[in-house]
Amino acid sequence: MKLIVIGIDGASFELIDPWIKRGDLPNIAKIKEEGVWADMQSVLPPVTSPNWKCFSTGKNPGKIGIFWWENIDWKNRRVYYPIARKLENKEIWDYISEAGMKVGVIGMPTTYPPKKVNGFLIAGGEAEDKNFTYPKELENLLKRHGWKNHPYIMIDIDRNKACSEIHGIIDMHFKMAKILGQKYNVDFLMVTVFHINILQHFLWDSAETKKAWEIIDKHIGEFMNQDCDLIIMSDHGSNKIEIVFNINNWLKEEGYLKLKFNIADVLYKLGINQQSLSMLASKLGILGLLRKLVPKRLVREIPSASGEIEREAKTNKIDWRRSKALASGQGPIYLNPENSDNEMLKEEIKRKLEALVDPLTGKKIVEKVYRKEEIYAGKYLVEAPDLIIDQAKGVHIPGGIGGRGIFNSPQRWQAENKKTGLFMAYGPNIKRGGKIDNVSILDLAPTILHLMGIAVPDDMDGRVLKEIFKENSEIANRPVIYRKVGEEKKIKEKISELKRLRKI
Repeated sequence: MKLIVIGIDGASFELIDPWIKRGDLPNIAKIKEEGVWADMQSVLPPVTSPNWKCFSTGKNPGKIGIFWWENIDWKNRRVYYPIARKLENKEIWDYISEAGMKVGVIGMPTTYPPKKVNGFLIAGGEAEDKNFTYPKELENLLKRHGWKNHPYIMIDIDRNKACSEIHGIIDMHFKMAKILGQKYNVDFLMVTVFHINILQHFLWDSAETKKAWEIIDKHIGEFMNQDCDLIIMSDHGSNKIEIVFNINNWLKEEGYLKLKFNIADVLYKLGINQQSLSMLASKLGILGLLRKLVPKRLVREIPSASGEIEREAKTNKIDWRRSKALASGQGPIYLNPENSDNEMLKEEIKRKLEALVDPLTGKKIVEKVYRKEEIYAGKYLVEAPDLIIDQAKGVHIPGGIGGRGIFNSPQRWQAENKKTGLFMAYGPNIKRGGKIDNVSILDLAPTILHLMGIAVPDDMDGRVLKEIFKENSEIANRPVIYRKVGEEKKIKEKISELKRLRKI
């Protein structure tokens, strides 16, 4: 094995540094001391989707066409998730497979449905409980070992059982990573710990979250004993929530968003919501069964306990003709292209948001508001949100519609995503260098390919982090080789972009 990558969803030093200093995470402490580490920056918005896909492709969301867990399509008056685009771009393991080396990928969000690789792939994140592996027969082996893609017990229904279940899933995924890595004799292994971020969101720095990190640290220690390089990274970071900013309620209050009365309003008035139904199903012992049988899109039509509806369910709640703007979670804002004054609106909304403060503390809600062309580029730029918020520290911005008020104190979630995650590297080719600066999640794909001896495609947005390698080592001295993306592909992409812009 040449390289092991451990992805930890929502990981940041802000949470784990106190535990490192107390000696609770000795293996991570050793990597920080004897390897290199960085406060790595994710792309905006700082969320699982698109950041895991940005990591694996080395491309910004403008080239991927995914901008959150939803895209907003004013032309067709819908809120949707472009599933097919998850398979549109080549990923790290595709290039390694093409080079004749074997790969193993476990649990990374945005990999469902699984693709064919030279080795094995177990989809993660949003993966369903069937057809989630390549090769297909691997699924039966996993189930015989008690594999779970997701926990079935909710933290706010039974905290102890839910946390125990998550601890077991994290431990099982690591154990199977080691078994399958040997079985398939892989050159590259990636295992992603997705469910740690459930604990961080709901319980932040609790004993249960700390225990999960101790499980992770134990397995990292076992990987460190292998004679190969090790990279640890996250898709984004996390921080404790101080205030909740309901952006769509703010857009409604400011007159930019108009809503319609629909079935979700009726259900909410009758006291029917996702949390009450989940608790009832749990008491009846059928929660796990319902999660398998009931499609998520139907569940989202039911309001939350605070009256919110999310993602695709927002489609029928919006008065598309009369609305001027609509937002997703963590800050993307889409303007209605039929507005006659969009340039003025962009500046107006940007100015108002950047001046917005917590009414109790006076702290800023927004660090900065960007126009899409400032942070995105690529064939899907025309579909990107017009404005993107970089939320301030301690601010949670949900993407739902409905609920109570513009500002709230934290309720179910105690921690929110932030753009600063973490990066660490350790191994025979990694220098003992301490902290490094200016690391982006987009840098990891080209760095991994260079480490594996593979040419870097010239359409990746990141750079090779040559500063992490031992001085005068073969990898450090080896020039970065770039491969040109096929001219035919570039022509097709340009035609596609012009069609979207309605120029041809």
